[in-house]
Amino acid sequence: MNAKVRSLVLAVFFASGAMAQPGGPLPPLFPSDNWWNVDVSAAPVDPKSGQFLDFIGRGTPLHPDFGAFADTPPETYGMIYLSVPGTQPLVPVTFVEFGDESDAGAPGRPPGYPIPDAAKTQPGYIEGGYPGNVDAGGDRHLLIVDRDRGLLFELYHTFWDSSASRWEAGSGAAFRLDENGRRPEGWTSADAAGLAILPGLVRWDEAFGPDPIRHAFRFTVRRTNGHVYPASHTAGSTQGAPPMGTRLRLKANKNINGYPPEVRKIFQAMKTYGLILADNGTDMYITGAHDPRWDNDVLNPAFASLTADDFEVLQLGWKPSTTAPCAPGNTRLCLGGSRFQVDVQWTLPNGETGAGRAVSLTTDTGLFWFFDSANVEMVIKVLNGCGANNRYWVFAGGLTNVRVRITVTDTLRQVTKQYTNPQGTAFQPIQDTNAFATCP
Repeated sequence: MNAKVRSLVLAVFFASGAMAQPGGPLPPLFPSDNWWNVDVSAAPVDPKSGQFLDFIGRGTPLHPDFGAFADTPPETYGMIYLSVPGTQPLVPVTFVEFGDESDAGAPGRPPGYPIPDAAKTQPGYIEGGYPGNVDAGGDRHLLIVDRDRGLLFELYHTFWDSSASRWEAGSGAAFRLDENGRRPEGWTSADAAGLAILPGLVRWDEAFGPDPIRHAFRFTVRRTNGHVYPASHTAGSTQGAPPMGTRLRLKANKNINGYPPEVRKIFQAMKTYGLILADNGTDMYITGAHDPRWDNDVLNPAFASLTADDFEVLQLGWKPSTTAPCAPGNTRLCLGGSRFQVDVQWTLPNGETGAGRAVSLTTDTGLFWFFDSANVEMVIKVLNGCGANNRYWVFAGGLTNVRVRITVTDTLRQVTKQYTNPQGTAFQPIQDTNAFATCP
């Protein structure tokens, strides 16, 4: 697109007010020890690094899967994210593909996603650029940050069904940005790997800002095989392919001098924080945020000068050895010597939801109340059964018939189990003696 046409398109978009604000204000995107933000420069290389690179194709060039505008308005390159205030109204979303693995809303908040009403009919809110009521194909991700409450909402295959007067999506996930909330094992998110998307984007404001980029980037390959930490979801079983969650790191000895400063900053982040495989797509496509200020005449040749052979695959499932134990709080129990984290979410028939309030009883046992501290709703314990069947056990009982979702996480192994009591059903006791095969 030439400069004159690009300027005209920008003028039309901004004049109409339809364009989502690029680089809108954001709170910190997850703690510094989150898998997106951790330094991997000293992480070990996987023994099968070469085999995975052979599968991808060592000569495969990188490509920036982001930029400014396409030649056909309102099409855009890259992910679009929205920054909204805490007063933005929540609207319900109907999940039509992966409803069992989707979040109705954010923890502690009423159900719904803070989707601006303009997104129904105006361009510039959803990935691809088209309005919500135009199904132009593609993944149509919708990424929204409630900047006042520190919440991230992400949707996949987002569509406004005007005939049914409702928002629909294939899947959706909501994240608290002040904690490392990995999805339950086996669950997707708005991304195939079960990860959040926004923290893995190359963003213009970071590339041209005064500070180093301090996070990894999302990338894709054509096929995958299973998943490893930090991913939680499998979307392929091609033998020889890397699993979802695979980390790549630009080799330390790769010379990145001579590139424009913004490109050099991006490539340095690839050395320090690496890439995380998050979806099936085109080999070595690096995901970034749409921004009209990107210059793809600079980005495309710079990225293409790097190939898969300039990278190494890190040890599958790697995480820092200083993994923090569970941190107890008003809504969290830490059991089994603070190894196991227990969180409980309740939901009323009208859709209202909230976090259970935790009370520790012993090192292995605790209780939760929902509405009144004098009214115990649930008791749970995590026991060490390694000597009996090489497993950790989970037992729970309750005195409620509201919907309850219990999430137990082994913080040492980063493995999560989830238990759900259906709405309107007397609490069904949990006696899971095969809960965690993570001994010792």
